[in-house]
Amino acid sequence: MFKTATSTMLPLLSPRGSAVGSGLIRYQHLFEHRFTRVALSLLSAALLICSLPDPDIGWCGWVALVPLIIAIQGLGPRRAAGLGLLFGIASSFGIYGWLFEVPSFDMRHAVVLAVYVGAYPAAWCAAMAWTARLGVPLLLAGPLLWVLSDTLRAHAGFLALPWGTLAQSQHHNLAILQIASLGGEQAVTLLVAAGNVGLACLILRRERQAVLMTGMLLAVAHLWGAALLYSAPVGRSIAVTAIQPDIRVAERTTEEGRRTSLERLERLTRSAAQAQPLLIVWPESAVPGDLQSDSGLVARLERLTTEIGIPLIVGAAQVEKFAKSEPELTIGRRIFNTAYLIEPGEPLGRPYRKRILVPFAEYRPLADIIPWPEWLAPRVPEMTAGDGGQLLRIGEQLSVGPLICWENLFTALARDSVRNGAQMLVQLTNDVWFGRSAAPRQHNLMSVIRAVEHRVPIVIASNTGPSQIIDAYGRIVGPESELFIEDTVTGAIRIGNAGTWYTEIGDSWMYGVFLLAAAGLRRSVEPLKRCADERIVKPTAG
Repeated sequence: MFKTATSTMLPLLSPRGSAVGSGLIRYQHLFEHRFTRVALSLLSAALLICSLPDPDIGWCGWVALVPLIIAIQGLGPRRAAGLGLLFGIASSFGIYGWLFEVPSFDMRHAVVLAVYVGAYPAAWCAAMAWTARLGVPLLLAGPLLWVLSDTLRAHAGFLALPWGTLAQSQHHNLAILQIASLGGEQAVTLLVAAGNVGLACLILRRERQAVLMTGMLLAVAHLWGAALLYSAPVGRSIAVTAIQPDIRVAERTTEEGRRTSLERLERLTRSAAQAQPLLIVWPESAVPGDLQSDSGLVARLERLTTEIGIPLIVGAAQVEKFAKSEPELTIGRRIFNTAYLIEPGEPLGRPYRKRILVPFAEYRPLADIIPWPEWLAPRVPEMTAGDGGQLLRIGEQLSVGPLICWENLFTALARDSVRNGAQMLVQLTNDVWFGRSAAPRQHNLMSVIRAVEHRVPIVIASNTGPSQIIDAYGRIVGPESELFIEDTVTGAIRIGNAGTWYTEIGDSWMYGVFLLAAAGLRRSVEPLKRCADERIVKPTAG
């Protein structure tokens, strides 16, 4: 795949074009052969892959873009885009390689995904080359354009995929991660991107004074975050437990398997109840049945909560029938992915319904408009998205905001819950489909960022692991379960006044930054435009 992509792009990567900046001339001999640029692009991809699980070497995130930035120096936008596309394709195969664990996913899907993911760094490289020709400082254009690219990828409708970002590579670097409480995930990405561009500027011997200021800013951000981590804890302490039942796919297909999986959940729950946590959480789709229609199953779960005296939050499917009168009366049904709160002595309440579904896995996007080919978007049991947030309230003690599966990728959902009063978030997950790959660990680290963004603890109850309990500063509390084992994870977290500056303002700060950047770009372009106009109108001698 890489050989084909490389051979296709090589004509675009010719080193023609003048060097930008006096510092680059010193290193021009490095770019005499186009294969050097290709190698640098692939090196950047390898560093980005290594910065995430697995192998999860976080410092690689601070240097991942440096070879790519050096590689595109002196190129025009089209050739720079070719290198960016190569970087994105290689990164995609490395980061999302776990998708091959899914039986229905094959090389055709991988190529489509890789080209889509690669389009974003391709656009970034093209924009970098264009702004360089306009004389925009590299240290200004690079980080802002990268954050703009990430923002677009996170808000691309059903194609939104905020997975594998520079910020996520820093999930162990809790000091720098605290800046997310002010500006969200994108603020962390901005700092990491600035570190990358600053290092590239040092190598290229450009913008030294600005690089020094950037280094000071990063040092201050780290020191401020470290001070927060060592500050006195606030809020009341409570214990919570996540159940990891390790229910395999085959068990869900037979009556015997569903019976034994429910018995396993009950056994693990009774064992965990001995620690007397305030709340016990089961993973996504753990309950083998529809609680709205199966009164016997509801009664069984209610008996369990009464026996242990502890509320449960459980994941289950919900089927809702409805009448359709056109063209003739028929009975249809909607399927929801839900989370229920079951309390001792209380009737079954209204469930939380998953609001953001996984495209091409839980539904076919725009199926009424786009005739998706069967190989690309096979028909799946269509699920229905919930129409709003729903907090699960445990008396006056605790208000919980649920997230199901990949909803933890989207900070708007966590922000909505916290703004509505959630003191804790729970993430119900079932990553059994991805085997013993990096997917579950990559998935979980996004909840670390959500916790810091909104200063709210998060309980991750994963079917096959790893299950985790995260405090409001992104720290993993207590033990972390291993993959594909039965386990329970209990930890103490502090419940305080959830919410941060970022919870209040969201991503609005970025709009101001982009407006200032656009104004600066306009001021840079105007002199060039005036010079061009003067050349056009100047009379020719003779």
